[in-house]
Formats: sequence, C-alpha cells, structure tokens
Amino acid sequence: MLPDGEMRSETLSRHQELRHIHEENRGSFPDGLNLRMRRAISWLDHAERTDDHDSRFIFYWIALNATYATEERPDGTKEMKLLEAFLNQIAELDGEGVLHDLMRAEFSNIQELLERKFMFQPYWHNWNWEKILGDENEDVTMRFRQGDATPLLSTVLKRLYTLRNQLVHGGATWNGSLNRDQVKDGARMLASIVPRIVQLMMDNPHTHQQWGRCPYPPQFPPGDRRGSVPTS
Repeated sequence: MLPDGEMRSETLSRHQELRHIHEENRGSFPDGLNLRMRRAISWLDHAERTDDHDSRFIFYWIALNATYATEERPDGTKEMKLLEAFLNQIAELDGEGVLHDLMRAEFSNIQELLERKFMFQPYWHNWNWEKILGDENEDVTMRFRQGDATPLLSTVLKRLYTLRNQLVHGGATWNGSLNRDQVKDGARMLASIVPRIVQLMMDNPHTHQQWGRCPYPPQFPPGDRRGSVPTS
C-alpha cells in the first residue's frame, strides 16, 4: 500500500474531483441522488482531512452508508444483506470494470486482509472458524480469478464491517496498539473503494430510483423553498 502521506494526497485529490463533479452536475441530478452525494462527499472530506486513523475509518464508513441507506428497509433485514444487494446493483453499473481493476491492483493487500482472523466474525463465536475462513477465502478468490469481482469486494467490506462494529460499539480502545494495522489498512481500503462507488453513482444518475428514499430527509421551516426537495 502507499505510504500515509502519498495516500492522503491521492485521496484528497480524488475527493476534490468528486466534489467538482457534483457541483457541476447537481442541477441535472435527481434530488435524491444529490442528497446522497452531498452527504457522502461531506464525510469523505472529513475522512481525508483527519490524522486520526480510527476517525478516518469511521468517517469513510459513514460515507459508504450514505450511498446506500434507505427508508424502505424490509423488517429484519440485516445491514450486510442490504450492502450486498447494493454492491450487486453497483456492479451492474460498472461496465468499465473500475471495481474489478481496483480489486486486482489491491489483490495482495486484500489477501493479507482476508487472513486476519480478528476481522472474521465467526472467529469470535464459532469453534470451526478456521475451516469457514479458509473455504470463504478460497471461494471468493476463485470467483475473482474467473472474472467476478463482486463477491471479493463484498467479502472485503464484510470483514471491514466487523472492524466497524468493534469501533462503533465500544469493542476497541481508541488508538489501541492491538488493532492499529487493521484500522490503518481498513481506512486505506475504504479510501479506495468508497470514492469509486460515489463516482459510479454520479456517472449513472438515471438509476437513482433503485437506491430508494434517503433516510432522515432534511426538514425545513414552513415556507422555505428547500422544503419541497424530495429524497428519491
């Protein structure tokens, strides 16, 4: 992976490019897409400007959440199921193979990430976790080599979701020494993945309805013209 300084410079430049694209096109974007992109890019901005790795990771995850969060969540649907469905939709838009190219470029780093048992949820509650880990890693690697990058991307984010839970739900110490490498590497991985997802969504504004209604739409005082902005 790139050193921290080079990664910060690259991601900040990418964020500025995304902000410019959004500002140039928001007049033609559907309102719901505008809201998602404004929210996601705002969190990317904070992620790329902080020096704190725990905060960077969390801010990147919030940016990711802003891209796919929806009011129409079926009762009982788990977060990862929603994310996996979203990634399948994104993959259909990725005609140029942007995400596949990213997975290929990061493949050695991804392999290292996938071997980290502490980011594998079954490790914490299943005695047979080693076999499950090996089987899952072998399956997604084989499918990637056959040309399907979506299962690998989904698995990477699933492992990062476990790390996200450890941080957000108080299962880790801030700036703790035991998880430094996985937090740093996780933030770097999200710094590569999330902006590309944002880019794909802005490149395909006609698909905005498939993302559903944005949760917690902005509420404006009566008479404020912004109050008429829909969220889908």
